[in-house]
Amino acid sequence: MKLWQIGALVVLGLIIGELRPGAYTELFRTATLYAFLPALIFEAAWQLDARLMRRGLLPIVLLALPGVALTATLVAIVVAMFGGLALGPALVLGAVLSATDPVAVVAIFRRLNVPPLLATIVESESLLNDAVAVVLYRAIIAALLLSASTSAILHVGAQALLGTLAGVLCGVAIGYAGSFALRRRVPTVFQIVITFAVAYGAYFVAERFDWSGIFAVIASAIVMRELERRYESVDVARGVERAWHLASTVANALLFVLVGAAVEVMHLWALRAILLWTLGAVLLARIALAYGLLAFAPRFMQSWKVVVRLAGVRGALSLALALGVPASIPGRATVIDATFFVVVVTVLLGAFTYERRIERLDLEPHA
Repeated sequence: MKLWQIGALVVLGLIIGELRPGAYTELFRTATLYAFLPALIFEAAWQLDARLMRRGLLPIVLLALPGVALTATLVAIVVAMFGGLALGPALVLGAVLSATDPVAVVAIFRRLNVPPLLATIVESESLLNDAVAVVLYRAIIAALLLSASTSAILHVGAQALLGTLAGVLCGVAIGYAGSFALRRRVPTVFQIVITFAVAYGAYFVAERFDWSGIFAVIASAIVMRELERRYESVDVARGVERAWHLASTVANALLFVLVGAAVEVMHLWALRAILLWTLGAVLLARIALAYGLLAFAPRFMQSWKVVVRLAGVRGALSLALALGVPASIPGRATVIDATFFVVVVTVLLGAFTYERRIERLDLEPHA
C-alpha cells in the first residue's frame, strides 16, 4: 500500500467521521488492539531477517530503548512547560506518541530500492518501539492510578520488565510449537491457519497474563521464520505469504479509514496551541534520535539518518493507547485530541513527501 493511498483512506475516514461524529471511536480502539494489531505486527516481523537484525543491533537498540524514553520525555516536558498540560497526563501523552507506525514505514521500503540492512533497522525499530511504548504507557498509567511514591513506581517498573521478558518467552514457545506444523507436504490452507493461530494465540495468551502481547507476536514470527530458513524439514508454502499480504492489506485499509473516522475535527481548533506544541515536540524528538542518538552508532551513513528522521509517522497504536487512557486521569481528552492531531498530520505529510525524498537520497554504502 502506497503512502498516498494511506492518506486517501484517512481523508475518507475523516469525511465519514464528520457525518457521524464519535460513532466509530470505541470501534476503532477495540478493532486496533484485538483484530488488526496482532496481524499487522506478525506480518511485518515475518519479513525480518534475524541475521540482518544482528548486524544492525546497536542502532535498533538505541532507537527502540533510549529512543522511546527520549521521545516520551521530550514530548512530556514540552507539553507540560509550554502547552499547559499537567505533568501526569503529559507523561502519558509522551508514552503514547513514542511509538512510530511500522505500517507506513514497511509500505515504502518494500517498493523502493532501500538497502536491506537499513530497511531491517528501521522496520525493527518500528516494531520494537511499539512494544516498548506499550510497556512504558502501562507503567505510567499504573503509577498514576496507584500513587506517585517511589516504591510504587519501582514496583510497576519491575512488573513491566517481567511482563516484557515473559511476553518474549511466550512468543518463542508458541512460535516454536507452531513451526512443527509447517512441514513439507502439509496443505497450504493448514499452514495458513497455523500461522494465524500462532499470531493471535501468542498475542492473547500474553495479554491474558498481563505480559507484552506485541513482544510475544514479534518473537513468535521471528522464531517461525528462522526455523524455516535453517531447517529443510520446515517449509512454508508461498500461499502463506500471499494470504498474510492480503490480510495485512485489508487490515491496513480498514484501519486507516477508522483512524480518520475516529477523529472529531471541528473542536480541535480551540486546542491549536497545545496541538502545535505537541507536534513540534514529536518532530524535534525524531531529529534528536536521528542525529544525536545515532551518533553512537559508528559507520551509520548520513543519508540513512535522514531516512530514520523521516520514519517518524505515528499511527493506529498511538490512537488506541490514547483512547484507552482511564477516565479518572485528568487531561484525558487533551491527550486523545493531541494524539489524533499528530497521527493525522504525520500520516498526511508522509503521504505527500516521504517517498519522493527517499528516492532522491544516495543510500548505498560506499567502500
